[in-house]
Amino acid sequence: MLIFAIVPSIVLLYLNRDVIKIKSLFISMFVLFIIGVVWDQIAIRTEIWYFSQDEISGNLFKMPYEEYLFIIFLPLLVINIYIFIEKKIKG
Repeated sequence: MLIFAIVPSIVLLYLNRDVIKIKSLFISMFVLFIIGVVWDQIAIRTEIWYFSQDEISGNLFKMPYEEYLFIIFLPLLVINIYIFIEKKIKG
């Protein structure tokens, strides 16, 4: 996740710094985080998803810490890729 989500998100955030509106980004990230956590909680509690306790670093509300990072950085990556491509197309 570090190589494919966190580092690219940070690099693209830096490259898009002149275009990104921080307030809009934080609002979007907050809404997506809430949706992601609710989605995961439903999936975990209905036993659609399962996380092996041997392969995670710990739990917070029955969800692995790593899953919270995933919920934060994957939408951030997608938003940044969209902005980067839009910026390149518009010139």
